[in-house]
Amino acid sequence: MRQLLADKISGNLVGLWLLVPEHLRLGTWDLLQGWTRQPTERVEPRLALQLVHEAALCTTGIRQRRALSQKGFELANGLPFLASDVAVHELLDEHTIAEAQDFQVALAKMRLASRHFAGRVLAVDPHRVRSHSKRQMRRHRPRATDQPTKVAQIFFVLDVDTHQPICLTTGTSARTVAKATPELLELTSQIFPSAQDILFLADAEHFSAELLDHFHQQQAFHLLVPMPQQKTLVQELKALPPELFKPRWADFATVKRLYRQARCT
Repeated sequence: MRQLLADKISGNLVGLWLLVPEHLRLGTWDLLQGWTRQPTERVEPRLALQLVHEAALCTTGIRQRRALSQKGFELANGLPFLASDVAVHELLDEHTIAEAQDFQVALAKMRLASRHFAGRVLAVDPHRVRSHSKRQMRRHRPRATDQPTKVAQIFFVLDVDTHQPICLTTGTSARTVAKATPELLELTSQIFPSAQDILFLADAEHFSAELLDHFHQQQAFHLLVPMPQQKTLVQELKALPPELFKPRWADFATVKRLYRQARCT
C-alpha cells in the first residue's frame, strides 16, 4: 500500500503537490468549503478542488480523457477517482454568479493581505476566447483580415505592478466593456478598503460616455483612457501652440486641457 501511494504521489503530476504550501497559506480549503457550503467530510469541496487543479494545469482535457495515466491527480484532490463532467456540472448548477463573485472577493482580500499585489495601478483587460458553442452568438472579428468567429468574453482586472489578476467577470458575446466594467469596479471596491488613490488604466475600447460618466459619479477610482485616433482630434491637437506642451523625454511631450464630451460611443 505504501508503494502504491508513493507511485501516485511521484507520478507525472508531482508539480500539483508543490501547490500544497500555497493552499495552506491562502486557506484554499476553507474558501472552497465556504463556497460549497459543505463540511470537510463531504465530496463537494473535493470536486471544487479538482476544478482548481485543472485550472492550474491549464488544460480542459482531464475529465474528457478520463486520464487514468495522470498519476496523483485524483489523490491531490482528496478523491479516489476523477470527477465526471456530470458531477462537476451539477456542482456548478447549485451555485449562483453572486456566490462566485463573493468567492473572488474573499480570495483577493487574502492575497492582498499576503501582499501578492500592490493595488496602486490596475488595468482593465477584456479577453475574447474563441467559442465552439452551438448557440446563436454575436461574432467578433479580431483583425480586419480575420473571419468573424464566436467568442466568449472574459473581463479582467489586473495589477500593473505585479501582473497578478485581481478579479474577473464573464458575459455574453454581445456584452460591451461599458456594461461589464461597472461590475468589475464594484468587485474591486469590495477588495480594496481605500480605493481613492487607485488608478485604472484602460484602452481606447473603454472610451465611452457611459463609462466615463460612471467613473465621474462613483468617485472611487481614477481613470486613464486613451482617446481614439480620429482625424478631427488629430487636427485639433496639431493646431495647439507648441509652447503649451511640456517636454517629458525625447520626442514626447504632454499638455493638460479641459475636454467636454460631444460625441463618444
